[in-house]
Amino acid sequence: MSTQRGAILAATARTVARRGYEGTSIFEIAIEAHVQVRDVRRLFGDEEACFYALFSATFHEAFALVLERTRDVPWPQSARDGLATFLEFLAARPVHVRACLDGVRTLGQDGSLRLETAIEAFTAFLTPGFAANGGTPIFHGNLIGSTVVHVITQHVQENRIEELPAALPQLLGVALIPFCDARAIDALLIAG
Repeated sequence: MSTQRGAILAATARTVARRGYEGTSIFEIAIEAHVQVRDVRRLFGDEEACFYALFSATFHEAFALVLERTRDVPWPQSARDGLATFLEFLAARPVHVRACLDGVRTLGQDGSLRLETAIEAFTAFLTPGFAANGGTPIFHGNLIGSTVVHVITQHVQENRIEELPAALPQLLGVALIPFCDARAIDALLIAG
């Protein structure tokens, strides 16, 4: 990613986190990034495109890190390690989390569709071992994703984003309870 592009995305995150999506303009993003408005327009177009690029870049960075850290790790340990990595990633980027959540909520149906797509990709990572254990009902992937979004939203609203890693037991339990008993889940948490 170019230095200027990265600066604009970081400025988008800071501006949206501080002022909310609706209160963010392309001019504020440019000022925050220390670039000209024409540079923002040339690279992204408008503030909505800046936001979607931020959301996409944040998700792809998180997902790539999760995949890297869980490569060759057997399931269900990979589910534990993946969730832990994801929560640690988010906790280290509170500005990005706040901005992404505010933006998808403000953008209504389009924001919801992007969030749902991200959730589907993420829950697909969690489910490789499900097939080996008799499969999973379609709604279970949605439940996992909805729970992850709920927990993140709760931490944002309570200004506790940095505490997201502490939610690992709750999220791992939701992800694995149809396939592992409570003792097996506890063992994963202890071994982690």
